[in-house]
Amino acid sequence: MAEKYPDWRGKVLRKRYRLDERIALGRTVEVFRAYDLLEEREVAVKLPLPHLLSDREFCDQFRAAAHRATRLRYPGLVEVLDYGLEEDRPFVVEELVEARTLHEILETGKRMKPLGALYFALEISRTLAYLEKQGVAHGSLDERHIFIYPGRKAKMSDPGFPVVMGGGDSPFPVFLNLQRDIRDLGYLIYRSVTNRSKQEVLEDARKGKLRWDREVPLRLQRFVEVCLKSAEGKGFPTARDALRDVVSSLREELPLAPLPPEEPEEERVEEAPAAPAAALPLPLPRLRRWQVWVGGGLLAVAAVLLFFWILSMFIGGTKVEVPNLVNVSVEEAAKMAAERDLGLLVVGKDHDAQVKADYVISQDPKPGEMVKRKTVIKVLQSLGPLTVPNLVGLSLEDARSVLESRGFRVGEVIYKEVAGYSQNRVVETDPPYGSKLSSGAAVNLVVNRKPQ
Repeated sequence: MAEKYPDWRGKVLRKRYRLDERIALGRTVEVFRAYDLLEEREVAVKLPLPHLLSDREFCDQFRAAAHRATRLRYPGLVEVLDYGLEEDRPFVVEELVEARTLHEILETGKRMKPLGALYFALEISRTLAYLEKQGVAHGSLDERHIFIYPGRKAKMSDPGFPVVMGGGDSPFPVFLNLQRDIRDLGYLIYRSVTNRSKQEVLEDARKGKLRWDREVPLRLQRFVEVCLKSAEGKGFPTARDALRDVVSSLREELPLAPLPPEEPEEERVEEAPAAPAAALPLPLPRLRRWQVWVGGGLLAVAAVLLFFWILSMFIGGTKVEVPNLVNVSVEEAAKMAAERDLGLLVVGKDHDAQVKADYVISQDPKPGEMVKRKTVIKVLQSLGPLTVPNLVGLSLEDARSVLESRGFRVGEVIYKEVAGYSQNRVVETDPPYGSKLSSGAAVNLVVNRKPQ
């Protein structure tokens, strides 16, 4: 198999991504610096090593993980931009990260300062809490998957991607096993602060005797120890709990430093200001006779004007024609309605393939109807078209779930024998990936089946 793919440098994947140079080689993937010919920018492209292409379960897990990753958007994650298949070899396209990995930094002999370790724990815990909320576990959180940025920032790559090759062991699936990720965070912090080797770290953790220097705060020591017990069910039950502990530790170390809250800030209802204390009564001046007459005259004029204004509302309130607001922006529609002394109310929003986002899909009353002034026109606002997702390589069940969560419905399911795909995997969609449709539109699926 390796002879079939000797060198992919210079190759263009899906007529879009040109592989320029290989920049990393891992246990299961190789990484290329590539150029996106469509967006005109540099990206990173990861491909499974050639000898793993015969492991269909690994490749299926790789594609499924890539599909999940395209929906993850968080500052602490390396962004996955696209994925696909080229000559039966799956690939994933990510943002190109120029920062060094934690592994590269530790290999130089540098240590992480205790305060920096607390900020590092804060960054990773926040990202793990986000993954936890999305129902995804990383599964292979190690120093090669962590990128360190200036300003105490860190990014995590490859959440949920398979890391164990075949030969009797299945690729690591994405289950809700975040306790394993929390345990791995403890390993990373302990190794980063002490700069002990991986073998020494594992041995210390196994014996339950961690070797700390005197300047390491007790709160950080305790945090690491609790993290290491998480996989056994004795540590932090969730990443959110770990995040709260880190924030509490940082507040203890830096009481005056601005820190993020443990939980997202909820909208606060401002209390009404207390009523001022009752003021002492002031003596009112006595009005002269002419002042009384002038005041009465002004009130009489105001009453006459008010009478004529009310009369105009009933007598002069003639009907006006409802303008055509369909395919008009909501902002412009409000102006058109106001010009005819009408109101506008957005009563709902929906995806429509024929109407641009923030434009009107339909209205009530209909265009051309005669209505009274001050009538409110109810409109349905467009969210723009829905894009058919890339479902190739997903199981039929996962494809159904993705379509329904995106606002589509599953149309006809066609079974067809296709080489290179596992049983019950989607090999094609109709309409194809990238098509623009409205909410509720049907997407037909072509699924691989065993030969008869």
